[in-house]
Amino acid sequence: MRAMPNSCNRGSVVLSILLLASSIPALSSQAENDFPATLSIDVEDGTVIDDEFIFNALFMDELEPHTASWELLDSTSTRHYVSVSEFQQGVTSGPVTEWTFDIAISPDTIGSCSCILVVSVIDSKGTHLVESASIFIRIPGVTDESFPPTLHILRTGLEYWYSESYIIDALSSTLDGTLPAFTAIIRPSSTIKCTYGGFEEEDSLYAVNYNSTPHPSVSKTTWDGDTLSFEIDLVDFDNGWHDIIIFAQSEFGDSTYSHDCISIKIDNAPPSVILNIPEVLPEGTDTVNLDASSTFDEYWGIQGLTYTWSIKKTGGSGEEINQVFSGLNYRSIELDLVSSGVYDITLSVSDNAGNIGQSTTTLEILNMAPTARLTIDGEDYFDNDQVTLYPDSSIYVDASSSFDTSNDIDGLRYVWRVDNVPTYEGSSRTIAWPDGVDEDSFVLSIEVIDDDSASSMISVVVVNDSESGSPPLSILILIISGIFLSYSLFRRSNSDDSDIPKWN
Repeated sequence: MRAMPNSCNRGSVVLSILLLASSIPALSSQAENDFPATLSIDVEDGTVIDDEFIFNALFMDELEPHTASWELLDSTSTRHYVSVSEFQQGVTSGPVTEWTFDIAISPDTIGSCSCILVVSVIDSKGTHLVESASIFIRIPGVTDESFPPTLHILRTGLEYWYSESYIIDALSSTLDGTLPAFTAIIRPSSTIKCTYGGFEEEDSLYAVNYNSTPHPSVSKTTWDGDTLSFEIDLVDFDNGWHDIIIFAQSEFGDSTYSHDCISIKIDNAPPSVILNIPEVLPEGTDTVNLDASSTFDEYWGIQGLTYTWSIKKTGGSGEEINQVFSGLNYRSIELDLVSSGVYDITLSVSDNAGNIGQSTTTLEILNMAPTARLTIDGEDYFDNDQVTLYPDSSIYVDASSSFDTSNDIDGLRYVWRVDNVPTYEGSSRTIAWPDGVDEDSFVLSIEVIDDDSASSMISVVVVNDSESGSPPLSILILIISGIFLSYSLFRRSNSDDSDIPKWN
């Protein structure tokens, strides 16, 4: 690409600066209106609480939150739950205000535990924000208690759909900071998900000790003292609900452990895309039904499938077409395809887990040739008809009643030929005997052509009857009229009223 002159560059820069300056208030206003709410808690993972402890939850948003709560979880149940309805208003900075509430933990009330603190806030728009932390609660003076690692799987993803792989992220801390031992079981869910019975019957494929050599289906575990992370290869698992149960022990042989479970939907198969589309259609069809209602996802059915249609015109004349339609309700679509050409139609179908199935087919819209019609002096003429034209007279020829499909009718061309030589163009005109045609006849043709160069033609023979010795029809009519008039006058001068028959 050729470089622009410096003056043009400077002008573009100045214009850009002016546009940017003029848009700053609008951008700032938009940023203010879309400022995301945030939630934070001033407690670190692994905090040990052995006395009355009060800390603060900070929520920042334009408006006061709708509701809030906090709870303490261990591996078996909720140890403590508090619903928050009153908030203290803090500093306001620009469009954002600080909203706070206190979290008070009493070891004597809650008891000793390796717990997960979960703070939950629903803002004024209904958005749910969650913050979590691992904490250890000890009763003062009690020294013989055993504290297993904390363990809490973080819930992520859209309705727990996963394909090919799943990354586990979990909170996990130990009281003394030593590396815990992690074990996981992955198995098909029962009717009641995340049940813990029957571990001894599990296939070894699904049971993995993450402190030993990793199983081929599992990536190496990472643990930073606060969080656990590893990836599970789901390719070899069947489609359906599966429970992932994780266990954490402070050390091998320790009888105390923590556990947590999450149920996920595994979907490794892309949808089967089935198209029911005609291969060929005539031009002028108002709409064509592109049908994919037979498309299905083998295990999970059709609920949640998203359909994306891409229609591209690859042949024919006229404006090229490239259309895209996408949505949950596009299993079948009605499309206006009146123009001739070849259309590549591709349908991509994605499921909830992100798998994509695709199918492509070709639809050809055949061009329909126009139909020529010819009138001469108001009378219809057809192929090979004969019409009389005298050298000193003319006839009015009209092909404007020719017809074609709606997309071509306005662009038809009309070419008049004399003895197959193109002579005139237009839908109608007055034609006299052509110069240079000395014979007593010639062939007049009208060819009607559409924008795809398809055409139809009508040819008539134009004759000059003056060369045959027979008087023209108009003269014959004049002579006959004169004879009839003379006869009438003669009869009138010699008639008697008594000779006229009377009605009885």
